[in-house]
Amino acid sequence: MKINALVIIVLVLFTLSCNNNSEKSDDSLTNNNEKFDIENATKIVEQRSKEFEDALRIGDSIAVGDIYTLDTKIIGAYSDRENLIKEVHELVRDSITDIRFKIINIWGNENIIVEDAYVEFYHINGELVSKGNSLFVWKKEQDTWRIFRDVYKPEK
Repeated sequence: MKINALVIIVLVLFTLSCNNNSEKSDDSLTNNNEKFDIENATKIVEQRSKEFEDALRIGDSIAVGDIYTLDTKIIGAYSDRENLIKEVHELVRDSITDIRFKIINIWGNENIIVEDAYVEFYHINGELVSKGNSLFVWKKEQDTWRIFRDVYKPEK
């Protein structure tokens, strides 16, 4: 009888201990999320996206490439900044000189910003060439926020 009572007490204490740990875990997640300044992240992404749009508009593939990290990956297409610069040069050559970004959602932390966006590509004559959803992962490289991963899914 004493052993059964002891087992029950240990189980109750263990259960209470687990509940306290999970509550602490939830609190620490909340504190981490409070550190993420969504307003500042939005300003960063808007500014860098405008730099991208402006650089593409004047055909500056090097400046567009500078928006991306050295080890960037365009998922389903190519890797590294040098290949991206070549691809942008081809876009400009084909008269795709306008891109427009619309932020749908942003989340992250002090090290990474994830942007869910809607993107439209335009020909120099104003014709819409492609549009669709993108997911960008931004990270700091050389104290500047740059796109680390880029996924684009065109609409049919």
